[in-house]
Amino acid sequence: MANSFSKKMAELLEKMDDKVLAAKINAAVDMLKNENYDELAKKLRKVDKNEIMEKLNEIDDEKLKELKLDKSDLRQKLNSIDLDAVQKMLGENGPEIIGKIKDIIK
Repeated sequence: MANSFSKKMAELLEKMDDKVLAAKINAAVDMLKNENYDELAKKLRKVDKNEIMEKLNEIDDEKLKELKLDKSDLRQKLNSIDLDAVQKMLGENGPEIIGKIKDIIK
């Protein structure tokens, strides 16, 4: 019984993580779309860039479906964003992170 409970809790936490990740992705895209670069830059300085890459590496077509994120919608939103500016905000990891984002939305 305890094992079943643990399994259910793990599934619930995983779903919560997915919802939080989807919300964070959408919030970041909205900040960029609204040209709120200062706010995003401030948030990015606080985030571990390796953690960003770990999360991006977890995203594939199946994960996007689970997160209810549409590739074409993300691609359209990101086309209107200056990814070079975002890359600079990310510092030395910028090219790698932006490259991964571009790979995801292909």
